[in-house]
Amino acid sequence: MTSQQKMSRIFIANRGEIARRIAVTARRMGIESVVISDREYPPAYLSEVVSQIYHVADESPAIYLNIEQMLTIAKETKCDALHPGFGFLSESDVFAQAVIDAGLIWIGPCPSSISAMASKSTARDYAQAAGVPCIKGLSGFHIPESESGDFSQIETFAEETGYPLLMKAAYGGGGKGMRLVNKLADVRSAALRAHSEAINSFGNGMLICEQYLTAPRHIEVQILADKHGQVFAVGDRDCSMQRRHQKIIEEAPAPNISPETRKEMHAAAIALAARVGYDSAGTVEFLLDWSDASRTSKKHSFYFLEMNTRLQVEHPVSEEVFGIDLVEWQIRVAQQEKIPAGTVPTESRGHSIELRIYAEDTGNNFFPAPGPVAAFLPASGPGIRWETGLDTMDEITGKFDPMIAKLIATASTRVGALERLSDILTRTFFAGPVNNIPLLTELVSYSKFKDGPVTTHFIQDNLAGMTAAIEKRAQKAENSAETVFSLLKSGDLPPKAFTDQRLSTTAISNWVFSGNSSSHQKKSGNESRSLINGTLTSPSYPGRQTAYGCARFEQADGKPVLIWYASLSSHTGKDLWVLSNGSLFHRSATRARTNHDSGAGAQTAGAVLAPVPGKVIAVKVKEGLTVETGDTVFILESMKMEFEVKAARSGVVKAVKVTTGVQVTAGETLAEWQD
Repeated sequence: MTSQQKMSRIFIANRGEIARRIAVTARRMGIESVVISDREYPPAYLSEVVSQIYHVADESPAIYLNIEQMLTIAKETKCDALHPGFGFLSESDVFAQAVIDAGLIWIGPCPSSISAMASKSTARDYAQAAGVPCIKGLSGFHIPESESGDFSQIETFAEETGYPLLMKAAYGGGGKGMRLVNKLADVRSAALRAHSEAINSFGNGMLICEQYLTAPRHIEVQILADKHGQVFAVGDRDCSMQRRHQKIIEEAPAPNISPETRKEMHAAAIALAARVGYDSAGTVEFLLDWSDASRTSKKHSFYFLEMNTRLQVEHPVSEEVFGIDLVEWQIRVAQQEKIPAGTVPTESRGHSIELRIYAEDTGNNFFPAPGPVAAFLPASGPGIRWETGLDTMDEITGKFDPMIAKLIATASTRVGALERLSDILTRTFFAGPVNNIPLLTELVSYSKFKDGPVTTHFIQDNLAGMTAAIEKRAQKAENSAETVFSLLKSGDLPPKAFTDQRLSTTAISNWVFSGNSSSHQKKSGNESRSLINGTLTSPSYPGRQTAYGCARFEQADGKPVLIWYASLSSHTGKDLWVLSNGSLFHRSATRARTNHDSGAGAQTAGAVLAPVPGKVIAVKVKEGLTVETGDTVFILESMKMEFEVKAARSGVVKAVKVTTGVQVTAGETLAEWQD
């Protein structure tokens, strides 16, 4: 065993909230950190916690996937260690080995264990060898280039196994490269689409196919292991609340699991980690059968899904209930330290739930919704933890995953954690692109999720009803919101600089304020308003100015209501936002349709429009072709996901305006219809 290696400066080969999360722990440990940015004025949320921000010409996914460039920057900034975060190169054994060969300390598991778990195909083999239950599947098959090729292997497996089946990328994760198959006729098209998305997202098109559980829960076990042969299970998490096979809510510990099942799951995860010589923080994921037969038995059936050889997005909930900093122990393990006895408690305390806040249109198949952010003002309270990668005034780019932030609430009970989440969501002001905050509010405040665990199908089975409930509640707040819109348009809520105690130095350190602090009372009709207002400009986005604030209205019925508002002015016009009783309203004076109107296959009377910014990767129509409603006419790649643009009407294509490989903006015309 080598002697301990002490690090003094870490290059974080990642961005956003995870870069900040790693830097916070490093700073507390007395270790400097370096990140990259292409902004002339780096983001404030990073500036406060990192030691150096290395400027690059273009911060894009390509730079974070470039091994040579990552190592060059690490060396130029005199770093002696590298943390990959999650995503990008975090699960690349080639990258891990390159870091080690370059003389840097790799803050992650050894390359051999990453390699063993890199493919879902080989991971199944290791899991079976370790005695971990696995669901019936076909591993590591390649597919032909077109539907006319030889699909006999997968079609034979499908017919013998039965439906439904799930195609998924062998080298992927995060819901990318996955397609559900319900009948033989869908096998070829599903395999080709999963293969294409796998190549685009992970650079490898290998697939596996598994029997699909009709009522599964997604349960994972947090692993922490050192280089001295010790492996610990840091509890478990339930990650069943998903859309598009991607998690949006995670909680620890996983509720309503029998002690016998929990014990067996932890033992299985430890056995697999030990089998591959794992030595860092990692996660072993399982599918738990939540059908009536399994749910009511003393021991639930569970099956191996995959192992993530990195830090998980949802790691904070495990940290909260076990009182352990997983990033700290990643660093200590990388320094060859042994995990002392008692570091990992045998039992968790309390309950913690994490919400992933995304800029996405829940009404249009959760399509990403990039755009400018006029004001992001997260609320605070007891037991609340935010992980953010966004400044008060910012921009959500179409280059990366659309996650805005993570909100974590911890309490002594699950009910208490849900209540705290509900309170914080209704008081958090996000004036920006359409997002999933209303859906998250519905889930934690009103849905059956409050009563106990759900399956991974919950959102797709209940979305229509939840959407109607969200709209109904918004209608009750619409009158007060319209009052504020009228006051904003008339100039009766003038922007003046203010100080809000919820804004940390992180949020305001790079902003330029104007005017004087102001808080005053004003009466209008039957309402009295207590106003606090401010203006904000950002050097990172010249030409933009935000005016935002809050007003406490005493309405005619005597009930007070606190309303947040914001306006964003630029050379293209003005956008207005109002948050009233937990419902957010948006008005735009410059766009023909608001974010709430945009979506897959959005069409004017005579055109097909791009629902999201991205790259055209397939054109399915040509001039003169007759198209039926629901036909796929284009496929776009945006934020590392593929999106089908479907025809919302039948007709004949008059002209195709784009070609494969071009970049398009949201709302851009892709094709025109004949009259």
